[in-house]
Amino acid sequence: MPLDWTILEAVCKCPAFRLFRLPDSDFARAIREHCLSFPGAWEDYPWGDIVWKVGAEIFCFLGVTGGLTGVTVKATQEDADALCQMPHIQRARYIGRHGWVSVTVADEAALGQALDLIDESYRLVAAPSPRRGPS
Repeated sequence: MPLDWTILEAVCKCPAFRLFRLPDSDFARAIREHCLSFPGAWEDYPWGDIVWKVGAEIFCFLGVTGGLTGVTVKATQEDADALCQMPHIQRARYIGRHGWVSVTVADEAALGQALDLIDESYRLVAAPSPRRGPS
């Protein structure tokens, strides 16, 4: 019997359960499809968030705030500095000092830019670093 999330949410009253489901948004569906198109990419739910990983490393976080879909992705420090000049992009809380930026996706143009940034984030995360070796 398939799991009925509605019942689970009602019983648990836990916000983390709500976050395991993809938001009902065309933007969120497009982001999921794009993230899962990469070799070795898979979806995970640490901390009650939806993220996409390659190996054990996260390359994209999905978030919804105030009804708006957004992603957090890795960028180079130089790119992050330039990207943060745009009104819909800001340094990510807690991990922004490592080049991560959060992108609010409110329209098709922002979605296109977010998908391009996801491409770059995947490339940065999937590439073996000298410190960590191949993933």
